[in-house]
Amino acid sequence: MSGDDGFAPVVHRWIGHLGSARDVVRQELVAQQLTQHLHRHQAGKPLQVLDVGCGQGAQAIRLARQGYRVTGVDPSPELLERARSAAGAEPGVVQQRLTWRQGELSDLGPETGSEQHGGWDVVCCHGVLMYLSALQPAIDALVALARPEGLLSILTRNQLAIAMRAGMTGKWQEALVGFDATHYTNRLGVVDARADHPSAVRAALEAAGARLEEWYGVRLFTDHWDSAPPPPDLALGRVIAAEAAAGRRDPYRRLAALTHTLAVRLA
Repeated sequence: MSGDDGFAPVVHRWIGHLGSARDVVRQELVAQQLTQHLHRHQAGKPLQVLDVGCGQGAQAIRLARQGYRVTGVDPSPELLERARSAAGAEPGVVQQRLTWRQGELSDLGPETGSEQHGGWDVVCCHGVLMYLSALQPAIDALVALARPEGLLSILTRNQLAIAMRAGMTGKWQEALVGFDATHYTNRLGVVDARADHPSAVRAALEAAGARLEEWYGVRLFTDHWDSAPPPPDLALGRVIAAEAAAGRRDPYRRLAALTHTLAVRLA
């Protein structure tokens, strides 16, 4: 999850939100959306996955359960310790598929994937780019880490949703400002976190040498729930089903809090 110095001071606040309804919905939707595309790329072989900003390891561990070999990278020692602890509760075969290392996107060069014969089969970066100063250099770095025809899974804050979230919480002046804003103060207290228009993310991927596979919205109906706990299982299933439907169709996905973009590096 972590990005750079913009996130480091609020790691403890992030930890406090883990397990909330907003967190559960996000993790479930990203996992469902990513899994659909992984199946298209597997071609009968185990994929090597790099999870940049893996945070507490939620997605990395899910992927390892599915049989993928995953290297999770994060700058936060606290979050990596949580990831290792969560992985320790998994069966041994799952633990063996997981590798953890401390670092940031800026620490990772093309040589990171040299053992993967020219790059990683899958590069994930979920909830990191809003803490970095610019979109294109980060996208360039992520695409460079993938092998030709490798899959990229990128979760960004949606610029179109800044006004929506403010309005849903009754902050009308913030909503008025949010229509034209490119930066915002997030719930963790990070000032000037960046939000990107979904089309800007797609354009950046194309400029970096990747082609779009699909894009989704994540968390339209529940983004204003703040730190509310998840509802009971049956109700939660319905929430996730409604969010998943909204995330894959217009106009709803355009206004979701987060944008999940799947792309493939060109040969």
